[in-house]
Amino acid sequence: MLDKKDYFVSEIKFDNIKTKRIKSNKYYKILFILSGNCYVKLENKYQICSTDNIILISPNNIIDIESKSKQSLVIYELAITIELLNKLSDEEIDLVKSFNTVPFECSVIDANTETSMLIKNILKKLVYIKDENYQFADNLYIKNTLSIVLVLILRSCIYADPKQKAKKSKPFLIDDIFSYINNHITEEISLDHLEKEFYISKFHISREFKKATGLTLHRYIVKTKLDLCKRLIEEEYSLTDISQICGIGSYNNLFRAFKKEFGITPKEYYNEVKKHK
Repeated sequence: MLDKKDYFVSEIKFDNIKTKRIKSNKYYKILFILSGNCYVKLENKYQICSTDNIILISPNNIIDIESKSKQSLVIYELAITIELLNKLSDEEIDLVKSFNTVPFECSVIDANTETSMLIKNILKKLVYIKDENYQFADNLYIKNTLSIVLVLILRSCIYADPKQKAKKSKPFLIDDIFSYINNHITEEISLDHLEKEFYISKFHISREFKKATGLTLHRYIVKTKLDLCKRLIEEEYSLTDISQICGIGSYNNLFRAFKKEFGITPKEYYNEVKKHK
């Protein structure tokens, strides 16, 4: 006989909230993104999720989910205990062992389209079955339905594993960071901002950027801003406008940074440019 305390299933809508904290406590939690996009944060690790992704959370973990979509973010949440996994296991398959074999605190799984549709329909049925009147063999029906959805999720983990390994083996996306900085150089760019933009820990970004370039991220941004300043001086922008466009602050800040970088003041560089025109 299934104990209602051994599992629960619910629908989470982000209509009026941007961020929600999910605590797994004693449960294995399975979140299925029904619609929308979001990113998931566990400690300093970010993972992006979208419609039909599956998020697995092992017991005693806490994640934050932040909606990133214009459309409503809707998630189905299934929580199961170890006791339930034991009850649903048989001589051939030990579900507890199977779930513990999957190495995750929080993992995002990409299931194939057919599997996603099956999981979606089963979870939808489980969400609404609690509001239905008792029907013949409900306990057996729920038990078998839960067994099917758990097997589908475990299969998705197995088939997604090579995909996950391939993702991890890809080099740090340094070219994307360069591109982002160059396209947003007139804005304020911080490690915190890049962390949210790329869903990668700011500590990882800082470490890998220094390893790849020999410069700190802050130093690279300042140098890029000052290179832009030189181009704008050559195009005869006023120094006041240049300091505002480049996001360096006051003219005094521009004066000090420019002289430190190039050995002459912005005004001196302006005069040199005019002399050779």
